[in-house]
Formats: sequence, C-alpha cells, structure tokens
Amino acid sequence: MRNDQECQPYEYSRYKYIIENIKDIIWELNTDFVFTFVSPNVKDMTGYEAEELVGLKFLDFLVLESRNYIYPLAIKHLNKRIHEDMGNNVLHDVQFICKNGTVKWVEVSVKPMFERDRFIGYIGMTRDITEKKENESQLKIYYQELKTMNEKLEKMATVDALTGAYNRRKFDNDINSLIANKEAISSFSLIFFDIDCFKTVNDHLGHKMGDRVLQCISRLVIENIRATDGLFRWGGDEFIMILPEVNLEGAKLVAEKIRNIIQSHNFGIDQKISVSLGVGEYKPKESFDQLMQRVDTALLKAKIDGRNRAVSC
Repeated sequence: MRNDQECQPYEYSRYKYIIENIKDIIWELNTDFVFTFVSPNVKDMTGYEAEELVGLKFLDFLVLESRNYIYPLAIKHLNKRIHEDMGNNVLHDVQFICKNGTVKWVEVSVKPMFERDRFIGYIGMTRDITEKKENESQLKIYYQELKTMNEKLEKMATVDALTGAYNRRKFDNDINSLIANKEAISSFSLIFFDIDCFKTVNDHLGHKMGDRVLQCISRLVIENIRATDGLFRWGGDEFIMILPEVNLEGAKLVAEKIRNIIQSHNFGIDQKISVSLGVGEYKPKESFDQLMQRVDTALLKAKIDGRNRAVSC
C-alpha cells in the first residue's frame, strides 16, 4: 500500500496525463482575466503554445462581439458573495481568434475561484464547437427554407391562382370558424357580387382580357378593404367578401364603395365594367346555407333591378 509521499507523485502524474490528453483546454485566469495557466493541448485547437498565452488577457483573443458579451457577465462575479458563486459553472459560446487568424466557435465553461472569502480569479475549460455551430447555422437555413416553402404551400392551398383572392376552401374554413365562434364577435356580414355582362367581355375581347379584368377587380377590392376583411373567388366571375365585426349598415357602405370604385375604373377596354352586389348580415342561429341563400337572392334582385347596384337583405 502506497504512503502519502508515494501517492502525491502518482496523483500528479495522473492529473497531468488527463489534462494533456483530453481535447478540452483547461485554464486559469487572474482577476484581470490574464492567463496564469493553460493546458498544453491548447496548440491543437488554437495554434498557440501554452507559454505564448500565459501572461496575456483572455479577452484579447475574442472577437469584439464576444468580448462585449462576456466581459460584463464575468465582472458580475466580482460583486457576488462566495456562497452564491462556488456552486455555479457558467457556459458561454464565444468566438476565439486563433494564431493563424481564423476564428473558431468555442464553448467556455467558467467558474470563479476564491481563497477563503477573497476572489482570486477564474478556472475554466474551453471546447471547440465550430462544427456544432456550423451545423446549427445550416439547420437555421434549412428551417427558414422549410418555413418559406410551407408558407408558399399554404398560399397555394388557400389563394386563387388567377386573381390572388382567397379560394373556396379558405372561405369554407373562415365562415365555419366565424359561425362556430359567433359568440366571440358582435356581428359579421357577407357581400356576394359578380361582374355585369361578363360574358360579353370574354366573347368580344377574349378570355385573356377577361382574366385581366378579374385580376384587376380582385386587386381593386383588396386594396380598398380592411386587412381583417376577406375577398374570396366563388367561381367564374363571382366573388364573396367576409366582413368581420361589421353590421348590415356598415356592409352596405362597403358595397357601395366597391361598386363605385369598379364602375369608375378604367380597365383599358372599350366598355364599362360594373358589378352587382348582394349584402347580408349574419343573424343569430342562422345556418350558413340560410345566410348564403339570402345574399344570393339579394344579388339576383340587384341583377333584375338593372345591375350595377347593391341590394341588402
């Protein structure tokens, strides 16, 4: 069995072997952040010999952003009590400037050292995490690309490709959500409209021009309603609008505004374009089919009464 004198060289050799052969760098700093000890394996990570670093400030080897980040955090230890600090190892990710000028991401684990109640510096360990950071960066790019792709897919699933208005699928989701949560809103209204004599546009000017008219009307409406309102292409030249928190009187004003904007717009063709509109406010306990029947009937009446008008129900 070894005596104490035999154990001490053995323990020293064991710890020296561990420090020299692990990948992580062990170091000590004094209260001014100056290296007082650096394990020899520092050269593999940074290119510096341990002797080159001893006597120099740790912060001088960090990029400016990392220096500005870690210095205020390290200073806090000076004002803390010993019982608050002794059990706390703090991890920081910083960028270290190597001898050849390259920059590596390193994870710094640091713990304050005390001699009795006197703060004497820091002991810490540095680990190269450059590869991890590069992978994280690639993951961020991947997730952003994935998010962008999902947004595009969502748009494709809910927006009419020709006009830019929302499609029927989106309308069904939104109207069902409004009716299901009718107690959470004061009211909502619908405006159902189509283009007067649109068939003559397609017959005389061609379907390409007809598509341009549909696109232009969709743009005019979207530009002149609230962000909370919705324009949906019902089919062909028919559109429907959802106006949350708008009663019948408010919806009639919106319908007249849209009608006037469209009839006064220059579409670049030799005929005037107008729309007929049916306007209705949702009634308590009313089903969607009942509401849709009312605004459809109002639209039909607007057509019968001479077109280019809004009729409410």
